[in-house]
Amino acid sequence: MKRLYTCKDRGYREAQEGQEAFWIELRSPDEREIKEITRAYELPRDYLTGVADPYEVPRNEGEDDPKPDLFILRYPIKNTDGSYDTRPVALILTKKAVITVHYDGSDFFRAFKEGKGPKLSKENTSPVEDMIINFAYYISKSYVAAIREINEEIMGLEQDIKRSTKSGYIEKNIILSRSLIQFKSATRENEPVLEAIFRLRRLDEDPDHDELLHDVQVESKQARLMAEDASQVMEKLGDLYSNVINNNLNEVMKTLTSITILMTVPTIVGGYWGMNTELPIQKAPFAFWWLILLSVVVILLLTWYLKKKDYL
Repeated sequence: MKRLYTCKDRGYREAQEGQEAFWIELRSPDEREIKEITRAYELPRDYLTGVADPYEVPRNEGEDDPKPDLFILRYPIKNTDGSYDTRPVALILTKKAVITVHYDGSDFFRAFKEGKGPKLSKENTSPVEDMIINFAYYISKSYVAAIREINEEIMGLEQDIKRSTKSGYIEKNIILSRSLIQFKSATRENEPVLEAIFRLRRLDEDPDHDELLHDVQVESKQARLMAEDASQVMEKLGDLYSNVINNNLNEVMKTLTSITILMTVPTIVGGYWGMNTELPIQKAPFAFWWLILLSVVVILLLTWYLKKKDYL
């Protein structure tokens, strides 16, 4: 699917017929659209098809040759099960337009176009350059927002860890850890591509871009550091959970052992009474109840002792 956008009111609007578009969005382009764009802008075919592979790594091309500049970055998407993944997007910089190619993440691009990410120059004198900087900024900002959500879930796990031994915790731990691994890898691999964007000569022509570029650098670094910190917290939380499980298991075994000891008292006392030897009070009318009373007293004494030693 191909969509054309123009710059209006410091935002992005679909271009009307006859309007010149500065942003061409290709979402899961078909063969006809690929041929049309490659011919119109003299692009290598792999510029458009490379990101069809969900595992395509971030990279840049065209910096030292006459070909249009290509920047491949990875952006975050949220799955229905609450986990996060990353997907590649290609930014192709031509003389008059920016071409983006992606095969997933419609929610991500919808939010960007609705103005949740753009920080356009006041006069909109360089919409192509603004688009590149804003898109890079929004990708980094999206990682920060996603990691903040993960941190909130981690805090919830920390509160439940002492009283939860269910498999649901383990499943949640796996989901969050997997998401953070994806984020760590993507933010680390995105940085060299972002540095290549910063080196574009055409970005130096407008002084307003300096502040935007600085914001991109700050957000990118923050996203990477937050992903690393959250990943370390998850590792420590996993170790803590293992310790809690072991401690809970020890407590259960200790309690069961103590209960077993208490339950053997009546058996031991009754065993003496069943011997074929003369025993005190064996002919007394209340001998059975005396035995019960003796068992209760011994059990109470053992219970007091076990509690004193913290076995119960």
